[in-house]
Amino acid sequence: MGTRDPPACQGRDMGISLSGLPPAASVLGSCLQPAPAQTPVTIVLTPPSPVVGGGVSLAPQPPPENLVLCSWHRSATADEKSRILSYNPATSPPQTPGPAHTGRETAGPSCALNIAGLTLSDTGNYTVLIMNPGVLTIPVTLRVYGKCHPQELEILPKPTVTPNQTQVLENGTFTLTCNSSPSVNTMLWLRDGASLVPSERLVLSPDNWTLTVLGVTRGDAGAYQCEVGNPVSTNRSEPSNVTVAYGPDSAQIDPPGPIALTLGSLLKLTCVADSVPAPSYRWLLNDTDTKETGSSLTFNLTTWAQQGTYECWTHNPVTGRTAWASVVALWGAQHWGGKDGPPRM
Repeated sequence: MGTRDPPACQGRDMGISLSGLPPAASVLGSCLQPAPAQTPVTIVLTPPSPVVGGGVSLAPQPPPENLVLCSWHRSATADEKSRILSYNPATSPPQTPGPAHTGRETAGPSCALNIAGLTLSDTGNYTVLIMNPGVLTIPVTLRVYGKCHPQELEILPKPTVTPNQTQVLENGTFTLTCNSSPSVNTMLWLRDGASLVPSERLVLSPDNWTLTVLGVTRGDAGAYQCEVGNPVSTNRSEPSNVTVAYGPDSAQIDPPGPIALTLGSLLKLTCVADSVPAPSYRWLLNDTDTKETGSSLTFNLTTWAQQGTYECWTHNPVTGRTAWASVVALWGAQHWGGKDGPPRM
């Protein structure tokens, strides 16, 4: 009679991809056992704070015993797409590149990963899968620092935008500047939380630190922020509020005329004008200043002299623009016994 695998080994799917490995890898078979209890393995970085342009070694410590195979992955999981390389000490050459190999990575003894010519984009999550012959998966985070001041990449301080408040005339120009740490790698401008795309009117300096808006429209008003980032942190400034001064282009009085006045009733006129900042108001009756300066005019109708032409004048002190509207209000003839005006005294 022939021999059979133990039931626990039949059809076992270990979820481990060995694509790209030499035929010798098949000796692992389909019955990998969990790693026996041993000293916990950690990943030691040498040097501990690698910098741009230099190199780094990521080495399991203590070195794995009875190593059969290991693979390094540029992700938080050991999936095939992120595999940098595999290392099998029983083959020649022992190293097999994977889909994520850049040409700068090599494998060292005891499954160490060596990366040369470091860039800031090398910062991220890495995972090593070790078979000896059990299976052990160890994640590690690599941080690559700038050459001059590597520790500045730890956490970026909150940037600031100057000026922090701006009022600009419609069709004018304004400029905002982002102030932050020199270790910034990315810089983004936002208005009301939405990122801005450079255009003929929205002009960024070559280093993105300065935003200039030309031919300002009313839609350019809002809260502007800059967002800075490096491989290890992101931070956003407090809003810099931009107000666009415009108008008034026109004015109108509500209710519109002609208005029939009623003795003893209340007359309320409201002047409406689209203007930023809010305009000043001035009310005239038959070309005489009423001394009223609010957007509304309210009074009781008691005398014949209260009929005539009411005018509302609006003025924006920032734009220098003025707009006005008028309405005619006359006594209703029905209140005077059919006559055209109030009774003569």
